[in-house]
Amino acid sequence: MVESLAIVGLGLMGGSLGLAAKARGAARRVVGYARRDETRQEALALGVADAVFDSPGDAVAGADLVVICTPVLTMPDLAADLRPHLSAGCVVTDVGSTKTFLADEMERALSECPAVFVGSHPMAGSEKAGLGAAREGLYEKSRVIVTQADGTDADATRRVTEFWEQLGAYVSVLSPQAHDAMIARTSHLPHLLAAALVATVDRDGQDVAPFCGPGFRDTTRVAEGSEQVWHDIVKTNLGPIRQEIDQFSDVLDGLKSMLDQGDLDGVRSFLADCRRKRSTFETLVEP
Repeated sequence: MVESLAIVGLGLMGGSLGLAAKARGAARRVVGYARRDETRQEALALGVADAVFDSPGDAVAGADLVVICTPVLTMPDLAADLRPHLSAGCVVTDVGSTKTFLADEMERALSECPAVFVGSHPMAGSEKAGLGAAREGLYEKSRVIVTQADGTDADATRRVTEFWEQLGAYVSVLSPQAHDAMIARTSHLPHLLAAALVATVDRDGQDVAPFCGPGFRDTTRVAEGSEQVWHDIVKTNLGPIRQEIDQFSDVLDGLKSMLDQGDLDGVRSFLADCRRKRSTFETLVEP
C-alpha cells in the first residue's frame, strides 16, 4: 500500500485515480493538486482526495508516489517545479500516452533529485474530459503499460506496477520506444482516423447528421477527445504515427484496387478476415 499518494491534475484521469485508490485501499492518504478553486472544491465534495492544494509543491510534499495527470507537453516543466518538494524514495509516474519524449525530458527535469521517474500509460479513458467525468472503475481491467528505460530503478518499476495492479489493471512492461511504436498503431492512428472520418463525412455543409447511424457514432466517438491532449500526443510521437498512417494508406490502396478491378470476392474475403480478427479483440485484455 502507498502511504501518501499525490495526484497532480484532477481531470478525468486524475479524478478517477483518486476515486479508485481510495475505494480499493491502494493508498492510506490521497492528496491532489488542481489549479482552479472550483475543481478543488468539487474534488473534495466527490471524495476524490483527502486534501486538495492550490500549489503542486504543497501537494507532493512527503508523498511516496506522485502521479502527474496533465497533458504530455506540460509534464517536464511541472516536474522541474516539483523537484525541490519531492522526498527521497519518492517515485514519480504519469498517465501520458507517449513515452520516449517523457523518458528523456523527465530525466532532465528530475536530475539531481532524490525522486525516481517511471513512466505509465493506462489504456483507459473517455472522449469526455474533466473531473465531472471521473469514475471509480475507469482503470479496472484496463491495460496499463509501465515503461522501463535503460537505467530505470527496478524497485521503482515494481512499486508502480503493484500500484496499478491494486487498482485492478493488467500491467505490461515495455521500453519507451516499444510503447510508442505499439500505441501509435493501436491508439494514435485510430484517433486520427476517427477525426478524418468526421471531416470526410461532414465535408460540404450538407446536413448529414440525421443519416449517421450508430455505426458512425461508434466509429467516431473518440474524435470528441480534447484537441489539446491530442496535439501533445501527436507532437511527441510524430515518427511512429506517420509510419502507421502509411500502413493504413497501403490498406486503403489495396481496397481501392479491388474495387477498381471489380474484385468483389476479394472485398468479401477482406471483410471476413477483418471480422474474424475483430471478434478476437474482446478477449485480449486479460493476461
